[in-house]
Amino acid sequence: MSEQINSPALSMAWSLAPWDEPVCGFPVIQITGMQVLGPNASAEMLQFEQARDAVAAGLVSCRLPHDRLTESMLLEDHGFRFIEMIYAPELALTNFDVGDKLALLSVRRACEDDMPTLLEIARTAFNNERFKMDPRLDPGISDQRFQNWVASSLHHAAQELYVISDGSRIVAFFVVELLNDGTCYWHLNAVAPDAQGKGYGRRVWLSMVMQAADAGAQRVRTSIAARNHRVLNLYARLGFTFLPPSMTFHWVRTIFKRQ
Repeated sequence: MSEQINSPALSMAWSLAPWDEPVCGFPVIQITGMQVLGPNASAEMLQFEQARDAVAAGLVSCRLPHDRLTESMLLEDHGFRFIEMIYAPELALTNFDVGDKLALLSVRRACEDDMPTLLEIARTAFNNERFKMDPRLDPGISDQRFQNWVASSLHHAAQELYVISDGSRIVAFFVVELLNDGTCYWHLNAVAPDAQGKGYGRRVWLSMVMQAADAGAQRVRTSIAARNHRVLNLYARLGFTFLPPSMTFHWVRTIFKRQ
């Protein structure tokens, strides 16, 4: 399903997120674009709500630029709730100096033998993400989503799954994609819970910056929730700059809310 509203008062587009339905147990919709154009925008939302109810969606998500307060207030008037602020760190690789190369860790493409360890990290490492933080949703949905993501990335057409190791010990994984404009986009990354707080963060991130540079990337870019302040500080220490942030909102059908 991909639908839209194009009226004098409201421009809006949305589609189903089929990768989330098997995990959530109900249809999930993503609003992919939204702009309030006139005073009757609230009435125009009825068309979207009818389409949402026609497919019995249990969750609707929407991500807006940080300054779209008119649109955010319209969403809130129709039952959406603010979930998170998302930052977009970016690092130019031209003349980037990694410093102490002895601190770098082993980086390699993942293989089938790595998957049990990587899936366990995916199940346990993500505690700041929106599906886990929304108190209305089953936290198990978040864990399964990330496990599915990691599993699918092993043989993905564009995304690549990397393992970062200290000797024989797997300490982290990254899911990355080299885009046509020279950007190495870090879709997903995590340090194993038993390796957190032991000085691996900076070494892991520097190792993956070097991987991007060696792959011919001109820059690295990613996204991160504002509540993940420890990793935000790491990006700042490594010299990343931050693009304009965005806001995420959820609408959750009452019968699917966590009790």
